[in-house]
Amino acid sequence: MAKRRINHDPNQFVNTDVHRRQLQLAVQTALPTNVHVLARNFARSSASSYWLLMLDSVSYSAPRFLTLRIADHSLWLSNHDQLAVTWEAGDFTTIQQTLRQRLTPTTLQQYSYELSNLDIVTLRLILHLEQHQLIWLVQLSPTIAKAYKNQRLDLHDDFPSAKLLLGNMNNSSLQLVPVKQPAFQARLSQYFGRNLLFSQFTSHQLLRLLPTNQWIRPLLRQLPPTPHLEQQLAATYGTAFVRIYVEAIRQQAQLQAI
Repeated sequence: MAKRRINHDPNQFVNTDVHRRQLQLAVQTALPTNVHVLARNFARSSASSYWLLMLDSVSYSAPRFLTLRIADHSLWLSNHDQLAVTWEAGDFTTIQQTLRQRLTPTTLQQYSYELSNLDIVTLRLILHLEQHQLIWLVQLSPTIAKAYKNQRLDLHDDFPSAKLLLGNMNNSSLQLVPVKQPAFQARLSQYFGRNLLFSQFTSHQLLRLLPTNQWIRPLLRQLPPTPHLEQQLAATYGTAFVRIYVEAIRQQAQLQAI
């Protein structure tokens, strides 16, 4: 007798506490013994979820992390640095089996990543700027911006050529400062592809890049401190880069004082 296929209504499972608890249980029970969930977040209007996994450092010389995406549709980013798994929303048994099959030692090695000292200071800078209501933005090509997420954004080809801006977190048309620093922009692209940054579209073809705080903060707690932050940033990205964001912080403070 043929096995009867159970049809699931995705809308029945999206954004409910029960759904999230069941999915979390399915993920946790599917993980290898040397992997645990460090952070997670769920999409508001779809069956997508993102999981920051940490691999036990006993097996490696330094902590390694892995971004896991579970969704019922493909990601609009190309060349993203994460393991993407497709599922039928609500089918917790199958996603558990799929994860057990996918999360092999070879896959863990392939998709996991370490964070260097430069990564740590760069992430700390992103959080520092956010505390001053400043975020990074990129100006997309008209084709990609107009299509919203129906046109793929290639993080290797499209993102580096986009205009990089530093601007106000609450008003994207206010205090936009162009910044040309390819090495820094390359890091932003990588963090975006790892879900350490999430995006919001605005007018004028701008894509706002906001730090995924519920990921970055617990992640940084696993990593060593970084004294002399400004000196390290200047040594890597240049003193002109540091002057730009220091001046932006000063101007932001003046605006808030008015």
